[in-house]
Amino acid sequence: MATYLTTTPTLLQRIRDCQAVVVLRERTLESVTTDHEAREARPLGTFRATPAEVLKGDDEGALTIRMPGAGSAEQAEQPEQAEQVAWRLAPQDERAQVAFLVRESRTSWVPYFSSVFPLDGETVLLSEEVEDDRPGEAGALDLAGLRALITRAAEEAREQQTKLWEAEPEIAARTRPHPVLESPEAPAPGATSAEPDTADPGGASAAPERAEPPELPEAPEE
Repeated sequence: MATYLTTTPTLLQRIRDCQAVVVLRERTLESVTTDHEAREARPLGTFRATPAEVLKGDDEGALTIRMPGAGSAEQAEQPEQAEQVAWRLAPQDERAQVAFLVRESRTSWVPYFSSVFPLDGETVLLSEEVEDDRPGEAGALDLAGLRALITRAAEEAREQQTKLWEAEPEIAARTRPHPVLESPEAPAPGATSAEPDTADPGGASAAPERAEPPELPEAPEE
């Protein structure tokens, strides 16, 4: 079962739902193709980058990251125009960037809801569409604050899982992380919340497997 988001996730939701957060200082654009699976054809770039720091997830060395750019499909198909495409992972931008990633496959990643933010020194420059929902916090977000938020999110996830094991061990044993889909093709009618669907954690509400009846001993021969 997938988790469908029908509104733009907040900062804390991005931290919780992404699988990796990395600091990238150098990026290389390896190829540009056309993404025909989107509602409108758009350029799709494949980047190669080695994280300077891994804030969440495992350090896997060099990463392959794919993400769309702002431009026409014709620009993706013509190499001489590919440089005119605007990329959030812009190789020519000398600033370091923070990327919130989810796996696309075993060998590639994609930014979660285009979550690639430049760094101004130690300050994360969040884009305007990101709602900063840090409780009791105001002002800029620096790398130290981001590390603290990631640690707190991990601790809260462990606490929730521990409570689930204590209350419903059978459900906890079947719980699996939900893939989060950025562009659901068929969102639930009337759904407006960006909160993940918790009514069915990991398929927990599905009917449990029917237990086989115990085998009865054979009657003794007369």
